[in-house]
Amino acid sequence: MKAKKKTGLFSKRFMNSRITSANTQKSEMWLGYFAGPCLLYMVYYSVAGTYLTQFYTDVLGIAGTFLALMPVFSKILDAITNIIMGRIIDKTRTSQGKARPWIFLSGFLIAITGCLLFMVPKASYQVQLVWIIISYNLFFALAFTIYNMSHSLMVPLSTRNTKQRDGLAMMQSFGMNMIPGFLVTIILPIMIQKFGVGTGAQDTWIRMMSTISILAIPATLLEYYFTKERVTEEAINDSGENRTEVVPMSKQIKACFTDRYWLLIMGFIVIYNIYNILQTNSMLYFCNWVLSNSVDGGTGLQVLVNAIGQAPLGLGIVILWPLVHKFGKRRVAQVGFLASAAGSLLILTNTGSFTLVMVGLVIKSFGALPTYCMMAQLAEALDHIEWVNKFRADGFSASVYAIIITVTAGIGQSIILSGIHAFGYIAPASTADVINQPPAMQTFFAWCFAGIPMIGFLLGSLIMKFYDVEDKVPQMTADINARRKAEAEARGEVYYTPEEKAAMEQEQLDRQAEEKRIEELKAKCAKKGLDFKTEEAKYQAKLAARRAKEEAKAAKKNRKK
Repeated sequence: MKAKKKTGLFSKRFMNSRITSANTQKSEMWLGYFAGPCLLYMVYYSVAGTYLTQFYTDVLGIAGTFLALMPVFSKILDAITNIIMGRIIDKTRTSQGKARPWIFLSGFLIAITGCLLFMVPKASYQVQLVWIIISYNLFFALAFTIYNMSHSLMVPLSTRNTKQRDGLAMMQSFGMNMIPGFLVTIILPIMIQKFGVGTGAQDTWIRMMSTISILAIPATLLEYYFTKERVTEEAINDSGENRTEVVPMSKQIKACFTDRYWLLIMGFIVIYNIYNILQTNSMLYFCNWVLSNSVDGGTGLQVLVNAIGQAPLGLGIVILWPLVHKFGKRRVAQVGFLASAAGSLLILTNTGSFTLVMVGLVIKSFGALPTYCMMAQLAEALDHIEWVNKFRADGFSASVYAIIITVTAGIGQSIILSGIHAFGYIAPASTADVINQPPAMQTFFAWCFAGIPMIGFLLGSLIMKFYDVEDKVPQMTADINARRKAEAEARGEVYYTPEEKAAMEQEQLDRQAEEKRIEELKAKCAKKGLDFKTEEAKYQAKLAARRAKEEAKAAKKNRKK
């Protein structure tokens, strides 16, 4: 049964992606997969990450069992909205794809709900709690769920070319993690030190966080206009109709939970997000109260911890790319995660030495580089499901991924807030207050920052030992292309594989470039009185010599192998 051709906002010409090529483009990588997510996650880490917890505890002065458990209970609603949203994405039929339209809409929602998180009225404790519950769920269960689910599908739906997909995944992870974390955790501590804590600072926090929240709009517009769902477009014909039938959720669930690669990568994503949210949310407390004894003293340390500890991630693309292509994502991850575990252990056992903490952070950061490949690995698992079952499970997988992100965020915040409540946290009245937190409190912060991540890296290395789907990708891609070709021929259509489309496009570009070169050479000869045939012969001779040199170099490299 064919889906009806859609009309409306996303059928308008001005809503078309600025990416038209069958191959991934530099503008796509830098704007759609780096700049857009980078800006969005700067908003997320600022508004809904570590500093939301600090806002509750150090500005509003709210704590207690209810607030500690609230993030976990709110995830029940998150789980429901995630499942619903996954189904909506599956049923979305536009010429712009099924995920990108939701990225476009999510930016406006994140901007509005991000502001509401901090506009807690200066009223009774009960009124403040009600506001916190509503605003928290509007942000996490609605706005960020819509973005996160559609965003998580961009790498799997971008292309079937594994090399290009690996590059997009690394660029996306680089934008989501290193740069936002680096900027937010350096700039915001300095701003907070200046603006202060305590109830008198709330108005300043509202202005600061509202300004940051609005950045979600240009962020999502960049990601929308400079991405392309090539995998989705395989099922869209020239008239804009999408021939893909909606796969029942029950079939998607069965396919996913019987696929060992899907289970392994989702298991790793759970582990990664739990330890990542804990180390992120505990970082300022670790710097303020373990490495120092005041907010003022911890601010400078936060800058150093992020500048030195995360600096290796800036080399991620340069270092990781050649390693992955030589040894494979799985093998690089196994070794890297073991190194990160060692770095985490060094931090945990030497909290009294700032130098050793910094050394441990550098080791941990280098070892964590393979997490940049996580979305590419998820894409391979989804390709494996399509290979085995003859349909994709994008919607359900996006639901599960979003549930993991939101639930682990709630678990992380609840663990931090519960520990603060249980171990006797002493809240500062001002940034200059010198406080010696109880030893149990300091130990708790150290384990959240380094101990639990150490365990997570060890488990991640073990999971990667069994995640060998990467070796099967060439056969999977060939079989999927053959299947789609047979289906197209049965409909009387001509089918071109993504590789064939890319080759045809490159051939056309090469032909246009050659025509332009000849045109320019003729103009040059006419201007300088040169003989065109002679100049062309010189060019062809140089070209032949260069090709011979490249072929000799390639042959020598193959002999070494």
